[in-house]
Amino acid sequence: MVELFQVLGGIAGLSGVALGVLFLLYRDFVRTIIREKMFRALTSAQATALFGAVIVLAFTIAILGLFVTLADGEGAQRFMVMAGILLAFLLAVLLVAVRVVTGGRRSPAADEPPGERALTQVARHVARAEPDRAERILEGSGVDREAEEFWYWKARIALARGHVPVALRYTDEALQLDARNPHAIALKIKLLLLGDDPADRERAAALASASEGVGAELDVWLRRLRGEGMFEPGVRTNTEIDDRCPLPSRHGLETA
Repeated sequence: MVELFQVLGGIAGLSGVALGVLFLLYRDFVRTIIREKMFRALTSAQATALFGAVIVLAFTIAILGLFVTLADGEGAQRFMVMAGILLAFLLAVLLVAVRVVTGGRRSPAADEPPGERALTQVARHVARAEPDRAERILEGSGVDREAEEFWYWKARIALARGHVPVALRYTDEALQLDARNPHAIALKIKLLLLGDDPADRERAAALASASEGVGAELDVWLRRLRGEGMFEPGVRTNTEIDDRCPLPSRHGLETA
C-alpha cells in the first residue's frame, strides 16, 4: 500500500510539475519570445499553434521513451510514472488545441479600433434617445475633431435633443470636412425638411438633386423621400421622417 501511494504521489508530482512548466512556457515562451521577439508578425493564435507543434513533438518523443522503457523490462512503477507524464502531455496538447481553436475566432467588435467601438456606442444611445450619454462617450472617444464623423454625430445628438438649428450648424461643419459624404448629406436634407420655412424645403430638394450619384445607399434614400412626398408642401416631423424614410444606417444605427 505504501509503495502504491509513493507511485501515485510520484505521478501526481510529475504531472503537476509538467503542467506548471507548460504554463510558464506558454506565458513567457509563446507570448514574449515567439510573438514579440522572434516573429513579430505572428498573431497570438499562430504563436500558440507553433508552441502546440513543439508539445506534440515532445509528446511523440515521450511515447517512444515509454516503449523503450517497456522493452528494457523496467518495473511497473516506472511504467506508471511514464504513463502519468504522458497523460500530462496529452492534457497539455488538448488545452493548446482548444486555445488555438477558440483564440483564432475573434468577434468583429474585438477587431474594431477603440474609436469605432465608441462611435457604435454613440449610435446606440442616439437610437435610444439618450443624447447625454451619447455626447459623453463621443467627447471621450478620442475621435479627431477634424473628422467629418465627429461633427456628424454631434449633429445627431443635437437632433435627438430637438435642437434642429444647432444640428444644422454641426452638419455644415461635417460637410466642410467632407462635402460628398452621403451620411452628412442625407442628414442635412432631413434637417432642412424639418424646418418651417418653405425655402428650407427648396434647399433640401436642390441638395437632393445635386447629390444624386454620390452613393448607392443615398440614392435609394432620396428615391424613397420623393416617393413618400417629403418634398411636397407641409410640415414634417422627426418621427414622421424616421418612420417613413429612416436615414441610411451608420455604425448599426438604422434610424435617427
